[in-house]
Amino acid sequence: MGVLLASLSTMIGGVTVVLTRLTISQSDSLTFASVRYGLAAIFLLAILLITTRIPRISRRDAVWLGVFGVIMFSGFPYFMTRALEDTTAARGALMFATLPLITILIGTLFRVEHLTIRKLIGIGIAITGSSIVLGENVADAAPDALRGDGFMFLAILCAASFNVFSPRYLARYGSLLVVVLTMTIGSAALFVLAIAFGHPFSGSLDFNLEGWIIMFLLAIPGAALMNFMWGRSLQLITPTQATITVGLNPVTALFLGAWILSEPVTLRIVAGVILLIIAIVVTTTDNRDSPAKPR
Repeated sequence: MGVLLASLSTMIGGVTVVLTRLTISQSDSLTFASVRYGLAAIFLLAILLITTRIPRISRRDAVWLGVFGVIMFSGFPYFMTRALEDTTAARGALMFATLPLITILIGTLFRVEHLTIRKLIGIGIAITGSSIVLGENVADAAPDALRGDGFMFLAILCAASFNVFSPRYLARYGSLLVVVLTMTIGSAALFVLAIAFGHPFSGSLDFNLEGWIIMFLLAIPGAALMNFMWGRSLQLITPTQATITVGLNPVTALFLGAWILSEPVTLRIVAGVILLIIAIVVTTTDNRDSPAKPR
């Protein structure tokens, strides 16, 4: 069940990459991300209040959940949205598919996971696949793709950090409460930043009808449901087991982007997808390695 939830979450993620790329020109990154995740937080909060008795959260845990909220639901949405202003859906999703490898590296750094030869081989394969994709000339479709790659890497760091450090809180308080709390804090911080540095009241919310429909799709199934399923999967399986499904993200974005955005699908991109999926499988199916005990 955990792998199924993670798979559905990552496939929805691939769809949101394309829909974000389709709509972002009608807004600015801060406003777009804050509205999307703000709507998602309101939706999940309503479900939480109706269905769940809210437990008492210790002060220490509340502080850390606030930190994770800013990392995952302020940093990640902004950097992801900003990246998709500059790069193509397929390229962005392919970079995001390195999330399992960054998760492993951060987990190893903080002794949450052990780094094995098999994982090192997988990381090497992923670097090869990423190099092939990043060497693709996409100047016609995305002249500032390299800048987008940089923002996407920052988004990956945010998501990987959440994957490594959130499971203990998900186990303690449940996925719905943790996702609602962190998403509410993160989206609120984003909206404050949008007021200060974006244009929420001077044009950035002037979506056309199609834009608002896409925004609600991005908010409810594309943020609320996607993140709830991901959080729930992290309760049932390990972060490494969950992130094996991230390979579905670029595959979804690749073909949907070609269909909706008319983005090119080249042999280099297909080769990159295949190598990244192989890398994810190699690094996340190392049964000889047991996770280290979290500190």
